Amino acid sequence: MVDTLAGVVTAVHGPLVRVQVGDESLVVAFRRRLRWEEDPPDRRLVVGDRVWLEGTPPSLVIVGVAARRTVLQRRSPGERRPHVIAANVDQAVVVMAARTPPPNPRLLDRLLVACHHARIAPLVCINKVDQGTEEIESWIGDYQDAGYPVMLVSARTARGMGGLKRAVANHTTLFCGPSGVGKSALLNAIHPGYRLREGSISDATGKGRHTTTTAQLLPLPGGGFVVDTPGVKEFGLWDLDPRHLHTCFPDVARHVGQCEYSDCSHEDEPGCEVQRAVQEGRLSSRRYLSYLKLRAELASGLGS
Repeated sequence: MVDTLAGVVTAVHGPLVRVQVGDESLVVAFRRRLRWEEDPPDRRLVVGDRVWLEGTPPSLVIVGVAARRTVLQRRSPGERRPHVIAANVDQAVVVMAARTPPPNPRLLDRLLVACHHARIAPLVCINKVDQGTEEIESWIGDYQDAGYPVMLVSARTARGMGGLKRAVANHTTLFCGPSGVGKSALLNAIHPGYRLREGSISDATGKGRHTTTTAQLLPLPGGGFVVDTPGVKEFGLWDLDPRHLHTCFPDVARHVGQCEYSDCSHEDEPGCEVQRAVQEGRLSSRRYLSYLKLRAELASGLGS
């Protein structure tokens, strides 16, 4: 009788995969024809996948993949296909820097939309607040008003790190954001034993340099996992109907049900409660314009 073990993928390196099996971290191969419990559009193993292995250590091989509870994916750059970043994630910490590299609220909105679409609970994290918060003061309140948990932290000084550690405990949490915002530094501050390589900022461009080149899932002391991901400078949305985009903007969604027309586009129709909320200051005009731009992009087919 063949022994079957359960594990979780923590890193993928071409034909070899690192898998956590109980307390052991193993590097194994996988069968060319895996048994998938579901039929995903992208049949490639990713971090977070729950897998079955057969054989006897150290000669183990991955033979099957369990159905994914959640999938965070993006449009593969330059292609019309999805790229799965991670599977079975409970929540995401979307990281921006307070000052350097310059915070990008448009990219932040895209990442938050992708999380909502994947049914992954997002948390907004502003790192490097020891550099000052002048760059974010004009818009960070928009996210607090929308109902997002917003954490102002500094991996360097440990400000706010206690709250972030509590937020990720006993969850599977993905950290995402641009290069240079300090994702690896935050993870090292959460658990110094990770010893992740930390990035720097280019003097010429003011942008972050890549240090994480592939996603990896790391066990947390006491329970749970965190996922370190490579920095992104753009994020194409995938498989999102523009008519449903408002469900990924909680601040917009709270007004949609009060529009006069059920098929309201929230652009120029009379009786639109979303536009009225913007005019009366109950909805951020910046967030509303971000919603309209993303909706137009999705409708044109560029976002999917």
